[in-house]
Amino acid sequence: MSQTDTYPSAALAHAVEQFRLAWGTAGSAAPSCEVPRDFLPWFCGEQQLGHLSVERAHLLAHHLPHSRLQPKRLDWDAVHWSVDARSDALQRVLLTLREAGHLPGWRNELFSFLRSDSKEPLLRAERAGFYFLGMRSDAVHINGLTLDGRMWVARRSASKAVDPGRLDNLCAGGLAAHEVAIQAVHRELYEEAGLRLHARHSLCSAGSVSVGRVQDGGWHEERLRVYNLLLADDEQPVNQDGEVQDFQLMEAQDIARLIVDGQFTPDAAAAISQGLLTPG
Repeated sequence: MSQTDTYPSAALAHAVEQFRLAWGTAGSAAPSCEVPRDFLPWFCGEQQLGHLSVERAHLLAHHLPHSRLQPKRLDWDAVHWSVDARSDALQRVLLTLREAGHLPGWRNELFSFLRSDSKEPLLRAERAGFYFLGMRSDAVHINGLTLDGRMWVARRSASKAVDPGRLDNLCAGGLAAHEVAIQAVHRELYEEAGLRLHARHSLCSAGSVSVGRVQDGGWHEERLRVYNLLLADDEQPVNQDGEVQDFQLMEAQDIARLIVDGQFTPDAAAAISQGLLTPG
């Protein structure tokens, strides 16, 4: 299968519709969260980068060159810099914060901050810094459906740093720097579910949805690139990277009930709801 295309089909459209019909009778909705009122937005030119607590805004303004903390926002005067210059400047700040004990959970993994109006990155920085500074990251989430309208659900490993043991989509993961969404789909499908996309699979983009929540004293925001995937009756996901405890094939009504009960991650709930907006 090409890494640039998705392959919707009548069978996948049927599976989504079957799930949607059952889902509609359950009356479930994905949870939502708002940015705390005392958090400050921060900008590079007209591009908003994220939201910060007042304490973290002071930390960033102290360490980041050409940044200005104002009563209601933080501005970083780096709009005319190159992507590499912005990336290097912010990465140095994040390393300083890490050494000072302010930034836990360092991953040695770069994420790209993508401009609102472009596929080009504004900068690249350590993944943990995105969460600490309230910057929007990008991720892929794949809903795995069967022809009869059921959905494969993963249970996250108990050792996961975020949402351990909660229910999740078939697979999901952050979009690494220099990676496009369909590449992340291929990678996550194999690492988390042991599946390799091939010609008989039907895969369709279901658009994107932005989600946010307060986490570890900061604002965690992600744009979820959602895909629907039709699995054959004889296919069963098998985790490869240790990040999933097990998989279950579940009915729509049961999934809706478990979302209401808080058993699913907020991101997974949003991705399921988004997946039902597309016909296939």
